[in-house]
Amino acid sequence: MRLDSSTFRQVTIWALYAAIALPVIYFGTQLVAAPFYPEYSFSQNTASMLGTTDSNHPWIFNLGAMLTGVAGLVGAFGLFRALRTVTWTALAGLVALSVVANGVLSLKAGMFPMPDPRHASWQFLMPAILATPLLLLVALWRQGVALRTYLLCNIVALMLMVPLMMHRMAPVFAEGTMQRLFALAVFVPVGVAGYALVRGVTSKIE
Repeated sequence: MRLDSSTFRQVTIWALYAAIALPVIYFGTQLVAAPFYPEYSFSQNTASMLGTTDSNHPWIFNLGAMLTGVAGLVGAFGLFRALRTVTWTALAGLVALSVVANGVLSLKAGMFPMPDPRHASWQFLMPAILATPLLLLVALWRQGVALRTYLLCNIVALMLMVPLMMHRMAPVFAEGTMQRLFALAVFVPVGVAGYALVRGVTSKIE
């Protein structure tokens, strides 16, 4: 069965909504799961601890992590479809792949909770995730000064954080804080880009 252009456009828009939902699910899951982890600290503890047996209901975080992963995979399709109307298809594909990498790691984190060694494996995908704000900046360069400035700020933030995360500089923030600052710089831009594309270019999708 072949989808007509109108139906395909709607599928793309819903996929962009999944991209918008990515950071909402990621941070929302932690807010819902934290009360069930005794004395949980957002500044000190990593998000993945909410999915361990130390939590009274670890399934909340693990399900949320998997939903975050699904949102990333679906959202990557929407971003690719929408971005190819405003930039090169190859660049749209690179953006989609970087979001797929994010989705895969999130999905796997929920499927294999800590201390399963598979929880933090496949770190070879991390460079693709780190590249997400830069790829979005290039792809969305013509979509407004505010969006460019926002994405540029995320790139600068990542440049400052990476040496800390690689332990090449003395830690400034606790581990939990650092992880969430990192998530703000790589998860939220995906949602912002999805929102911008839903508002600005979906009428061009065929």
